[in-house]
Amino acid sequence: MTALTSALEITKLAHEMHVDEAELAFLATTSPDDLRDLRGIVSHAMFSRHESRVKGLAAVSKKLPAAVTAKIAEVAMGPMLSARVAAVMEPADAAKLAGHLKPEFLAELSVHLDPSRVSGIIAKLDEALVVDVGRRLMARGHLLTLARFTGVVGAETSLKVVDGASGRDVLQLALFIDEPSVIDPILAGLPDETVTELAAVTGEHDEAAEALLASLTEDSRARIASLT
Repeated sequence: MTALTSALEITKLAHEMHVDEAELAFLATTSPDDLRDLRGIVSHAMFSRHESRVKGLAAVSKKLPAAVTAKIAEVAMGPMLSARVAAVMEPADAAKLAGHLKPEFLAELSVHLDPSRVSGIIAKLDEALVVDVGRRLMARGHLLTLARFTGVVGAETSLKVVDGASGRDVLQLALFIDEPSVIDPILAGLPDETVTELAAVTGEHDEAAEALLASLTEDSRARIASLT
């Protein structure tokens, strides 16, 4: 399971650095804990690199109507820079701005966000918008991004996002989640059909099965076993 966990951490690190996983192959023998610590350092460094400029942009955006700022973000700034600016905005201002952005742009922007920095913003967004953006991410295969937000949006909203998802996608999502304790409430809300498919897919991969089952409560493990 250590090899799988390290591989998952390398995937997360590559996402954080915006590089191909193959470029980080030399880290394959590094422990998962060390890779997780490295990811935290990289995340902080990436965010801090242009922090003063980003805060300046956030200050300017506060003086403009939200509709104007939204148009500037979509046309001139792009999703990555917009994500950096959103992370330093007041939650109420950022949530108001999000209401003027197209859902497809918000989905692109979400890929570049650190959920831990924007939890206050997400809490102020309409659930319908959060679910819409989440489903767009799911449709585009951004399961790692979804996994990072799962602990922030909560199990109820996450279940609405994954409604209709395949067992294979749910398995990958579960493996990418940093906080295992949030997996059980989501699993409990999934229909038997999805859990049965999840169990079948998990049975094809011993390491994935071990990693998933280790993160679940006894009740969840028993449910998977009963549907196998």
